[in-house]
Amino acid sequence: MTSWKARSEPKRDADRPPHSAVRGSVFSAPLSASQPNASHASHHNAPHTSLPKPRFTLFSSTDSTEVFPLNTQKKAGFHYAYVIFAVCFLTVFVALGFGSSPKSTYLTAITAQLGLERSLFTINDSMRYLSTALLNFFFGSLVCRFGARRMVAFGYSFLIAACLIYSFSNTYWQFYIGGLFLGAGFAWTSTTIIGHIVEHWFTNSKGTVMGVILAANGLGGIVSENVVTRVLYGMDASLPTDQARWRLGYQLTAVLFLIVGLLVVALLRNKPSDMGLEPLGQDAVKKGKRGLQWEGFSIEQILRKPYFYLSGGCVFIMGFILQAMSNVSKPHMYDLGISKEYVIYVFSVHALVLFASKILAGVGYDRFGILPTFTACCCAAIVSLLCLSSATSQSTVTLWIYSIVSSLAMPLETIMIPLLVSELFGQKAFSRVMGYYLSVNVLGYACGVPLANLSYDLLGSYRPMLIVLTVVMTAATLAAILSMQIAKKDRLAFLAEQDRKAKEAEAR
Repeated sequence: MTSWKARSEPKRDADRPPHSAVRGSVFSAPLSASQPNASHASHHNAPHTSLPKPRFTLFSSTDSTEVFPLNTQKKAGFHYAYVIFAVCFLTVFVALGFGSSPKSTYLTAITAQLGLERSLFTINDSMRYLSTALLNFFFGSLVCRFGARRMVAFGYSFLIAACLIYSFSNTYWQFYIGGLFLGAGFAWTSTTIIGHIVEHWFTNSKGTVMGVILAANGLGGIVSENVVTRVLYGMDASLPTDQARWRLGYQLTAVLFLIVGLLVVALLRNKPSDMGLEPLGQDAVKKGKRGLQWEGFSIEQILRKPYFYLSGGCVFIMGFILQAMSNVSKPHMYDLGISKEYVIYVFSVHALVLFASKILAGVGYDRFGILPTFTACCCAAIVSLLCLSSATSQSTVTLWIYSIVSSLAMPLETIMIPLLVSELFGQKAFSRVMGYYLSVNVLGYACGVPLANLSYDLLGSYRPMLIVLTVVMTAATLAAILSMQIAKKDRLAFLAEQDRKAKEAEAR
């Protein structure tokens, strides 16, 4: 076989920009640093006369199954990107659906059986968020070193460890350690790693692909709500009847993570070039109406803009409020005397609508733009808080309104953040600003949950806290609208100046 040093770098790969720069996906910019390097590209593009026999390995030195020649022609028939899509969908369905969605169900069972205070117990959620934020800060260098496939394997390993730690915990500090492992697992099995994989495997409609994959969280929530609640509260007569069913719930979840993790790692591939493929849609790139790249401002310019801090504060507040609301909603309904069976139905509908909400947010953005879509999500959050704060044991209509409308608010802490950053500041400093906003958003998660439960410990009810959050959310919505209006004028002025300079250059 020809030596790597004897092979010349193909002009096509050297001169052509990476596919992330071809189309204006807001998920492209922070991932561009992880494009294949020159030696890697030449290794896969070198001519040879026959294909080596593929061999299956769980891991290899390049985290690839085998070396194939890169085929730049359109592949007829099935593309392996569809397998990647299914693998990512399954990962979100299981990891977030069973690891995150039932956490409020566990809250009531664990604190009641062990006699723990809710405010102190939910600090383990804060540990989870801090762990996720810390690891995501170093995501770029880690994924370049290990590859997406190995990082997903690490993620599932952390999730399994977290469930096992939880299942044997009896004190606060043991649950806090479990929270650290859970956060590490989510860092490498959810939005960040999924975005990285989608960036490499898909060219067209990356936002839509991301939205559909992340929507799997809702479907996973439907399944987990029914399964976990029945395990915890003895609705299945075939299960043990001791008071510590929540331990069994975590152990069964660990087994599920092990099985799915092995399947996902076996099927996942880092990049299409590992299999001699181009990304799906590489030969048919289309530009969408919205989300197109614009150069944007430098980080020095952005840090001097007041709406950077105003909108960043709104992102923090919304993360604080949405996490607090979603965490206390189920315990609040139990405290009102609503039966567990009825709560299951309410949250099953909530999870079903959550499945569609991320897709709807993407469609709304494509059609109407950032301001109407972002505002609609904020209004959904306000209505949800009003319904939850005014609910009683007899107000079934209010509960059903909450179950539907609250799902429509959740894109504020997922898809809407990259869209907001792209619209306000452009692509030049997208990665850095995105990191800042995600950090403050996760910090909001870490603060919101324990403070919400502290209010319960002090006041004996979640209602006063929910009323205060309704007022704060209304103020944050108005501030976000103001920041977007100012940013729009700033952007138009920037683009006009760019056009003027371009015309002057042409005239010369």
